[in-house]
This record gives sequence, C-alpha cells and structure tokens, in this order.
Amino acid sequence: MQRILFSDTTIDERRWDLRIAGGRIVARIERSEGRLEPEAGEEIVSGGSLTPHLAEPHVHLDAALLGQRAPNRSGTLREGIRNWATLRESLTEADLIARGLRTAQMYTSWGTTRIRTHVDTGNLLAVQTLLALKEELAGRGITLQVVAFPQEGILRAPGRRAAWEQAVALGCDAVGAIPHLERTTEEGWRSVRLAFELAEAHGVAVDLHCDETDDPQSRNLEVVCAEALDRGFSGRVVAGHCTALHSYPNPHAAKVIELVAASGVQVVCNPLDNVVLQGRYDDYPRRRGLTRVDELWEAGACVGIGHDSVQDPWYRLGTASLLDAAYMLLHVGHLTGEDQMRRVFRTLHQDNHLPFGGPPELSPDQPARVLWWPHADAIELLRERPRPRVFGLPEAP
Repeated sequence: MQRILFSDTTIDERRWDLRIAGGRIVARIERSEGRLEPEAGEEIVSGGSLTPHLAEPHVHLDAALLGQRAPNRSGTLREGIRNWATLRESLTEADLIARGLRTAQMYTSWGTTRIRTHVDTGNLLAVQTLLALKEELAGRGITLQVVAFPQEGILRAPGRRAAWEQAVALGCDAVGAIPHLERTTEEGWRSVRLAFELAEAHGVAVDLHCDETDDPQSRNLEVVCAEALDRGFSGRVVAGHCTALHSYPNPHAAKVIELVAASGVQVVCNPLDNVVLQGRYDDYPRRRGLTRVDELWEAGACVGIGHDSVQDPWYRLGTASLLDAAYMLLHVGHLTGEDQMRRVFRTLHQDNHLPFGGPPELSPDQPARVLWWPHADAIELLRERPRPRVFGLPEAP
C-alpha cells in the first residue's frame, strides 16, 4: 500500500498537507495552522492540488466507440439516431463488454471513477450486459449506474413500453424517458408521469433526456419539476440536456428555472454534443444549443456536466475527459469569468456526484480516492487539461 505525503497542496483554494496510507486518508492539516513532517519510507508529492475523483453523470456506453462503424455523414442528431438503430440490432455481449471496459479505462485514466450510463431499452441484451458489467467494474474501483433509456420513446409504437418496463425490472438504477420525441406534446407529458410511476414502483431514481431540441414549444422540463415536487423526489431526478430552455422567451424561462431550483431537479448539460447537434435547423445566426447554465446557477439550481458521447454515432470526437466537456462549456456558455471558470471545474468533482449520493470527502478516515493535479489553480487546469495522477484504485493483479 502506498504511503504518500501531499505537501503544501491546494484543496478548495486553500493550502494543506495531507497524508494517505493503507488506502485511507490518515491525516491532514491546513498550512496556516501547521504542517505534517515527512515519515520514513513515504513518497512526498509537493504543490499542485487535490480533488476527489471525478463523476460522469451522462454517457451512453452501449454506443461508445461505434462511430466508425456507421459514420454520421451529416453530423446531425437525427442521422445519429438512425445509424444507432441499425447498429443496435447487431450488438453482441462480447462486443458490449469489450467496449464498455475500454471506455471505462479511458474514463479512469482521466480521473473519473463514477459513471452513469444510459442504455437503450430497444435491445435488452445491452441492458443485461451493462448491468453485469457493473460487478466487474466495481472490482476495479469504478461505480457504474445504469439508466433504462427508451431511445425512441415509450408510446410511439407497440412493445416499446413493455421493453422499457422489463429493463427497469432487471435492476436498473434509474428510469429514463425522452418526452420530446414522443408523437405529441401530451404523450410526452404522459411519458414523464409514467417514468415517475415506474421509478416509484421500483424505488429507483429518474433520469430523463429532456427537451433536447431548439423548439421553444418543447415544455417537458416544467412537467418533470412538478412531478418531482408532487411525488417527493427532490434530489433523485436528473433532467439531461434541456436545450429548449435556451430558446424559451425570457419570462417563461425565468419561471421554469425557478421551478427547477425549487424542485431539486439536477440539470445535466452536455456541451460537447449539443453545441454540434443543436442549431441544425437554423440559418444564421445559429443558436449555441446549450441550456442556461449561468441563470440556473443564479437561481440556486444544481447543474452537472456530462461528456455524453465517446466516439459514438452522434459525436466521433469524444475522449472521455470531463475536462474537455468543461472547456467547451466555458466557451459556449460565456462562463469565462474567474469565479465562473473555477465553479465549472469544481462541478466535475462536486455537483457531478449528486446522482451517486454526493461527493466524497477528503478528510481523515475516508478512502484515499484522490486526484493529484499539477497546478494549484483550477483555471490553469482547464486551460491545459492535463491527466491527473489517480490514487485509490485497486492495484492490478
């Protein structure tokens, strides 16, 4: 087991000494109050900064690394869905496991060890395989959560709802839906209510693809928030994308944002995908395709940052580095104020953990699952986007 003294390192913008031994944090002291003296046989790591491991709140592992098999010639969301529908029919257990493991390894190399994946319920083999993969990844120090995600909706055709319900019964961690792709506005709202009913029945969370469109008439987010409030689901609901909020008239957007904050629904933005998938029906000027992160923050809402796609039919450029997603968010969201940039970085190791029960603490007696970064300043980390040194994973046999 490693014995390491992190000397004069930055944690939450303050300077600390912190010692790990036997896989746990055994001591820490703020530099303003003293310091830890080196002990025989321990490695000393000086400077830089420490954070908990990162968390990925929104990705699609069943489709990861498949982008080359069915190239998206137009680069659009619709073609990505069509290509995925074809690829989905040829999935095998061995291929799903191989790609899932490879993608998880990509994530851990960038310091991410909690991953929530949406899995298309149109192929129950994929759901079963990703659920089985949870156990193997747990042995590698990686937490995987699986969302039962009906890519093509649950009410648009016979059999889709039954497959979705069966997927949840297999043991998924959360119920998904995609209300803006249902046939009518009313059926979209009904799908939201069905998702909450199914989650209540199985005692799991809710995680929806919500209003991933530029259409300002797509009004599902307010229904999600109302259901969360009425059913007591605060802190157990994620609404992903929410790009229509970008296009709402400002008075209506203000109302919805207030409702998001009051309901405890976390909004997860996915800047890498949405900056290229949205705005496709626009002439110039083209919309940025990102939800209103700054206004959600100002209202007190919790916002997460997802990578969404790792070289899949929707986005071929994914690296599994959440720093890349954060870097894109800075630019597309006009979040380049000093405090805003630091908040974006903090989101990766704090707010992104909300679906997993909250962020780990860097305090004595806690597992030493820490990342050491070569800079003390979060803005420099976002600028350079280096790989962290990862501590706390099981040693390879």
